[in-house]
Amino acid sequence: MVGGYMGKLLFVDLSSGKIREEDLDYDFARKYIGGYGIASKIMYEKMKGGTDAFSEDNIFGISAGPLTGASLPVVSRYTTYSKSPLTNSWGDSNGSGWFGPALKFSGYDNIFIRGISDEPVYLVIGEGKAELRGAKEIWGKDTYAAEDIIKNKYGKKAEIACIGPSGEKLSRLAGVSTAKGRIAARGGLGAVMGSKKLKGIVALGGKEIHIADPDRIAELRKKYNKQLKDGYGFAASYTTTGTPGYIEVGAINGDSPIRNWFGVPDELNDISEYQYENIKKYITRKNSCYKCTMGSWAHVMVKEGPYALEEESHRPEYESASALGSYLLNTNFESIIKCNDICNRYGIDTISTGATVAFAMKCCEEGILTKKDTDGLDLTWGNHGSIVKLIEKIAKREGFGDVLADGARIASEKIGKGSDKFAIHVDGQELPAHDPRFEPSMASIYKLDATPGRHTQAAQYCLPPDLPELLPGIDFSFSFGNKRDIYTGRAKAQKALAALDHCVNALGMCLFGFLSTTADFMPACYSAVTGWDVDINELLDAGERIGTVRLVFTLREGINPLKRNFPDIALGKPPLKGGPTKGISVDLDTMTKEFCKEMDWDPETCRPAKKRMEELDLEWLIEDVWK
Repeated sequence: MVGGYMGKLLFVDLSSGKIREEDLDYDFARKYIGGYGIASKIMYEKMKGGTDAFSEDNIFGISAGPLTGASLPVVSRYTTYSKSPLTNSWGDSNGSGWFGPALKFSGYDNIFIRGISDEPVYLVIGEGKAELRGAKEIWGKDTYAAEDIIKNKYGKKAEIACIGPSGEKLSRLAGVSTAKGRIAARGGLGAVMGSKKLKGIVALGGKEIHIADPDRIAELRKKYNKQLKDGYGFAASYTTTGTPGYIEVGAINGDSPIRNWFGVPDELNDISEYQYENIKKYITRKNSCYKCTMGSWAHVMVKEGPYALEEESHRPEYESASALGSYLLNTNFESIIKCNDICNRYGIDTISTGATVAFAMKCCEEGILTKKDTDGLDLTWGNHGSIVKLIEKIAKREGFGDVLADGARIASEKIGKGSDKFAIHVDGQELPAHDPRFEPSMASIYKLDATPGRHTQAAQYCLPPDLPELLPGIDFSFSFGNKRDIYTGRAKAQKALAALDHCVNALGMCLFGFLSTTADFMPACYSAVTGWDVDINELLDAGERIGTVRLVFTLREGINPLKRNFPDIALGKPPLKGGPTKGISVDLDTMTKEFCKEMDWDPETCRPAKKRMEELDLEWLIEDVWK
């Protein structure tokens, strides 16, 4: 018996109320691993190109990978996927906590949901059974309140993945929340749930996951827990400061964008507010995901003052703190905590929210918007009081907040007046807090992945320290801006890292864990859990296979990644006149051409070559791509 998988796929039709199961084909699973790997093929086959993201024919899916729920550290992730209403192409996002394992313990590997319910509902799964129930008692509630109600009703072990009021109101910034704010945030997939009147999925567990070789898993658990304890790779920082330890560093070294990408570190009035010594005074307790000994996240509390919280909230991570901080010249950390809490309660993406507020502030600076347009809010840089109020308006879709609630691209289309050049996005997805002027490879990642504007897909810093030993012949030295003036020679590493990042996601692994353990983690654990003999080369092919299907899904939507817009300022056009990235202009064309050649993609259409598709066992896709 194959281990790691529950062996069941669940299909739900909200229009008819029908629910059915299918057995998982294990040969198929091995080729696509799990999670959004399995989903990429199923959704491609069950959806048509041009499907409206808010129509009943769009599918919303959620899953956990074959490692999720195993008695191992750093394997607790769940993934959501759908056609994104933000980018109008393939969309996926993943989150952490305990929901992923609970989904597996409930008896399913993947759940696919289509249709639109007449009334708000939520899906309950447990012990291999599924049922739709009315969501009247939690519809309209924020994510914290909804979770409290569900746990009071079903018990503390119940886990819920739900949307907040922003998702209910179809904000394209909306994500899916678990654990009161661990949000699968990017791509607007919470709005897809809202369009279906689906408040959430409740997982009650009740089943066990079969492990093929439990003795080997015990050995591996001991090995990797020791690596985490000893501070291997990134573990030294993740187990102590977590990502907030990089907030000040990123703002100083040029990695964190400042003033909507137009500014430099010297413009931040009190950068010491970003120091971890200042941040940690708000921490009430540390926490960790299911079975994880890293403990990379924490809870915070602001007890008094204008930004006091109702209850403890998640500590802002690096991306959130940067988007709500340096993007806006905001160095008041209590206001950053408050903004993060608002986003978590209402269920919206902190990165896109901060980036969209930065767009609005830049429009005010340029005279495109006035106080009359902004409901009287003074949107001068660093005005944290107005920032908090505006984010509340965005979350509630009130007044000027409604203009911004679908992100910077749509907001710029509504505002006009040349505002589009200040909307920092790729195909609708606002850019995260890793600046291509600091690390050039980020530009080609933001442009070419099926999910644009995402920092975790093939990032040059996303590798275990020993990966070069496992994959000799690939130059992995391009990272953290140490070769920012060299644009050739990057493609082989980017290809390998893209494939491995797809494996991380499809297996249900945490990217932080990937960076904090030796590179044998995935093949060793996947083999021990399933009983298969899987090596790194098989994983590389599987990852590329998954990435290719995601790409073709996007091509079918009429989107050629090579033709995507890219904001000039993020490429240093014109270059900044000061700061650590002074004078830098990024040669994106050279990097994209080299990457397409390495991937065997057509340099004009971005279509993958027939021969390479055959080598990846993707013959079933060739006719669609090359008809």
